[in-house]
Amino acid sequence: MKFAVAFVVLVAFCGVLYAQSHNMQWGNTTHYDQLLHRAFVKKSSSFMQTKTTEYSWPNATNSQPRNRTITCIRALDQYVNGKGGYATLRAGGVGFNHTTIRFKSQRGHGFDFILEIYGH
Repeated sequence: MKFAVAFVVLVAFCGVLYAQSHNMQWGNTTHYDQLLHRAFVKKSSSFMQTKTTEYSWPNATNSQPRNRTITCIRALDQYVNGKGGYATLRAGGVGFNHTTIRFKSQRGHGFDFILEIYGH
């Protein structure tokens, strides 16, 4: 009986370790904030290579004014198996009116993120 319980706990623990997303959040939202921008950032995998891309907001293609202050940035990893990429803040961010985020995959894998920027 004790072996069965220990085995179930071990399997559950391994499942939690294996099923991890690499979500990232900078700052927090309040009830005054609104969603300023949402983007889907995705790169497919390549054999034994890492993929990177940088996403800047606001950029020349969207018409968002630069008079908004960012309060929260969320990079939500859509790979729940631990094989997704990583998001790092490169410039701007919380407290600024602009941001640049770098997305990088693990070797031999791609990445798929939903990027949400909140502010007021």
